[in-house]
Amino acid sequence: MSSQDEIVSEYKAYVDADLRKRQQRIEEGEALDKEIHRRMDAGEIGVTHGTDKHIGVIMLSVATVFTLFCLYVIFDMNPAHYTG
Repeated sequence: MSSQDEIVSEYKAYVDADLRKRQQRIEEGEALDKEIHRRMDAGEIGVTHGTDKHIGVIMLSVATVFTLFCLYVIFDMNPAHYTG
C-alpha cells in the first residue's frame, strides 16, 4: 500500500467515526426533545401559574421609574428652572 492509500484509508476511518459520533448526538438530542415535549404535555414545565404577568408588570414599573430617574439626573429636569 502506498502512503497516499494509507492517508485515504485513515481519512475514511476518521470520517466514519465522526459520522457515528454525530448520529449518536442527534439521537441523544431527539430523545431529550421527546422528554421535554412529554413534560410539557404533562404540564410539568412551560405552564404559567399566573405569577409571570405580575412579575412582568413589576419589572416594567421598576424600569419606567428608573428610566425617569435617570432622565431627571442626566438632564437636570428641575421644576424650579421653569418658573417665571
